[in-house]
Amino acid sequence: MAKLVSKVYGDAYVSVVSEKNNLIDALEEIKLLKNILLENGEIIELLDSPKLDDEEKTAFIKGIFENHISVDSLGFLLTVIEKKRQAELLPIVDYVIDCIKELLLIGKATITTALELDDAKKERIVDELLKTSHYKSLEVEYVVDNSIIGGIVIRIGDRVVDSSVKTRIEKMRKMLS
Repeated sequence: MAKLVSKVYGDAYVSVVSEKNNLIDALEEIKLLKNILLENGEIIELLDSPKLDDEEKTAFIKGIFENHISVDSLGFLLTVIEKKRQAELLPIVDYVIDCIKELLLIGKATITTALELDDAKKERIVDELLKTSHYKSLEVEYVVDNSIIGGIVIRIGDRVVDSSVKTRIEKMRKMLS
């Protein structure tokens, strides 16, 4: 259910900002909004409180964000609150960030190795990934996991390339049994 809610509200917002060719500014603004919400958890608690009515919640959000964020982003926030979806605000914001990054061709990758990689190897891997994907840039998270024994596991979105020693051993084990 949360994914559907995120999709409905997120797609509407992304549609508005993409029509205005404002994706880069919208991305920065939504990331800033997310940070504010994470650092000030009491904002979401107040928005979720039954003690405040809808008008008070709207006034509260306007008091914080009006004249500090774009009209589109403020409208997005107010719509989420008016529709009583403030409990799903962070997942909606995460969905918006992912959608905008996808439109800007910014990919998200997780690279897992058994040993720490030096900067030259990291750069070489990212260059190869960019050549074999449609992305213009990648946000990469490097993970060291000695349980894979050796090799590398690369995850970009729902695609996984697993050339770890651990996986090769598992495949051999299955073939032999």
